[in-house]
Amino acid sequence: MNKPKRAPTNRSPIRLVLIMTASIFITEFGIMAFLVVHPPVALYGWVEAVLDSTVLSIVLFPLLLFTIFLPLVRHNKELEQVEKALRAMRDQLELRVRDRTVELEQRNREMTLLSEMGDLFQACQTSEEAYAAISQYASLLFATESGTLLVFNASRNALNVTASWGHPQAMEQAFSPDACWALRRGRLHVVNGAGSGMVCSHFTHSSPVAYLCMPLVAQGDIMGVLSLISAASPETDSGKPDPESTPFPEAKLQLATATAEHIGLALANLKLRETLRHLAIRDPLTNLYNRRYMEETLERELKRAARKGTPLGIIMLDIDHFKRFNDTFGHEAGDIVLQALGNFFRTHIRAEDVACRYGGEEFTLILPETSLDDTRQRAEELREGVKQLNRRYNGMTLSAINLSLGIAVFPEHGKTAETLLRTADQALYRAKAEGRDRVVVAE
Repeated sequence: MNKPKRAPTNRSPIRLVLIMTASIFITEFGIMAFLVVHPPVALYGWVEAVLDSTVLSIVLFPLLLFTIFLPLVRHNKELEQVEKALRAMRDQLELRVRDRTVELEQRNREMTLLSEMGDLFQACQTSEEAYAAISQYASLLFATESGTLLVFNASRNALNVTASWGHPQAMEQAFSPDACWALRRGRLHVVNGAGSGMVCSHFTHSSPVAYLCMPLVAQGDIMGVLSLISAASPETDSGKPDPESTPFPEAKLQLATATAEHIGLALANLKLRETLRHLAIRDPLTNLYNRRYMEETLERELKRAARKGTPLGIIMLDIDHFKRFNDTFGHEAGDIVLQALGNFFRTHIRAEDVACRYGGEEFTLILPETSLDDTRQRAEELREGVKQLNRRYNGMTLSAINLSLGIAVFPEHGKTAETLLRTADQALYRAKAEGRDRVVVAE
């Protein structure tokens, strides 16, 4: 947009007046000199008049020219000043347009990254996957800042770092909610350097660089906090904070707010999806897997066992005389026993084993890579261990419970899920028929 500048003129009006005056003076002086040297007698009176008029012209003509051209000179100077001002305005406008273009390109890049991060959140199935995506995209959105994402734990009495980028060494890895002013106030908290605001106590030293904390709010619930730490606080030559400069301008604050909103909504949606998935595969009373999940898992484990050529054990068990227990102590006491039994199974099986509530007081255990002898031994250990459970209800100690257990093993007792479950269930009924509180192996 740079236009060629007009070349300055070398012929000003004053110079033209002087040239014209000098030309007239020289011409008339030459005529006068000639007539004086060779005066014609007949024209002497006429010559004298001509000379007088010439002298008068020499005096008046410059004055007349100066009177006419002086306004033109002033007008020309004004035009030059106006042209200079317009040129400066043009340069300033071009600079503003260029800066604005760069800013708009930056905003467009940030919106694109936020959109990509939101799309990736939709594909995340766990919070851990979302935290990894947050670390990746936050490092692009806030390239000049370090940062951390902290989320409440299950009891909501502390926040733990779940994602980070840059070099956030000044931030503690876990702290209580009272340590952060943003969580106390429920809104953005900005510190533009030492001495410019209340410093959160979750920093590891007393004079941190400039930082901000933004609560993660979704559906009216605070889920955590997003913290950004600037590389350095703005200072003047004297070393004091510069009030006219800030490491977090309005555009940066808006970006931090938008990012926190995206992250908060994404984590809330993931939490809801995880809750629904938990309800879909877990028994609400015992927190063990439900029958549907057990059947799907058994099919998958049988295929793996067939492919690897390893055994797989199935234990089906039932609480003896549970109806009598309910009639004696009440259904609430029965629920307490079922919950205790669920906790017992979770703490007495391997991580790769699967414990499920098959229905009522009946349970099923899937034991991958477990032989018949090992399955029988595990069943006996569970039968003896359950007898040590002691629970109290309404001030009285509940009576001990006994288990009847039937076991079946792939591939000796069947090669399909349906066959194994049926044979294990038949072994369970044989255990009950033979007097309960025992382990019976399928035939």
